[in-house]
Amino acid sequence: MRRRTHEANNQRRPNARRTNNSYNERPSGSIPAASIWLPLLTQRLGIKTKRQQEVFLVACLAILLSVWFLTPFSDYCTKLILWTVPVQSDVTLGREALTSLEHKYPPVADRWGVKNIGLELVKSSIMSDSTNKNDLFDNIQQYKWDFGVVHAPQLVNAFALPGGIVRVTDALLKNLALTNDELAALIGHEMGHVLHRHSQKRAVKNRLLSTIWEAFVYEDNDGYDESFGEAVAEGLWKSASYLGELSFSRTDEYQADDAAWDLLASTYSFGRSSARQYHPKSVRRLLRKLWEYQGGTGSTSWESTHPGTKDRIGALEEKWNSLTLTEKRKFV
Repeated sequence: MRRRTHEANNQRRPNARRTNNSYNERPSGSIPAASIWLPLLTQRLGIKTKRQQEVFLVACLAILLSVWFLTPFSDYCTKLILWTVPVQSDVTLGREALTSLEHKYPPVADRWGVKNIGLELVKSSIMSDSTNKNDLFDNIQQYKWDFGVVHAPQLVNAFALPGGIVRVTDALLKNLALTNDELAALIGHEMGHVLHRHSQKRAVKNRLLSTIWEAFVYEDNDGYDESFGEAVAEGLWKSASYLGELSFSRTDEYQADDAAWDLLASTYSFGRSSARQYHPKSVRRLLRKLWEYQGGTGSTSWESTHPGTKDRIGALEEKWNSLTLTEKRKFV
């Protein structure tokens, strides 16, 4: 009798375990709903009433939103995520984005020398004196640089796509009548966006939590085990169609201006032996010309994706004034 009773108990235990433990009834990998974990958490904290639970939840959300929007925390998270994504993924993403961009704005003949100036800046940044070199340029050779012009009669703008693709609209080139130095400043600015990976940062930041979650659970059934960074890159491909038209932040713009300044300054690293030199003050002159074209209102398509033009002009003026006389003489 004891043996039969023991066997009967063994048969009942699994059923009892499934009945008493609700977590086992959820699919593998699911997360307990707030209705389950919130009461458990508040109970441990000594919060008993439903009203207190609601106040606690609102307070937590307020703190999280404050940290997210009022501190650099979200920027650090985004930067950390993109650190795991290889540059080669940027190149692939950029080609996808270019297909969408040129479907809307078809390529036209480059009568302004955009390609030549862009390649000159790449070359000079690679060969510049390492003691004065911007660390941002250390991996510039890993990008597949591609410069060109697209037809957009009503759009005064330029595009920086991942992986090294820069496109300038013919409307900008026709309406602003840029000098070679100013055109170099424009191209250098867009190259700064590429090197800082600003498009990817905006895309990731706009949907950061979902990007992290999708990267962790990503599975494309191709038999290859992707790394976290590769999974993030594949997730970014979903946003390739609109990457070229994402608006940058003011911080992004200041960073791109600094990159343009350093790229133009690198053309002076070889003295007068350099094929062509572009003065870094041209970055400020470019922004002033854009601001004047806007009528001093900041209401054009350029300002919509490249904000803070007026303030950036002042920052570049301060940057030039902060140089020593010896440093200024280098650019004479």
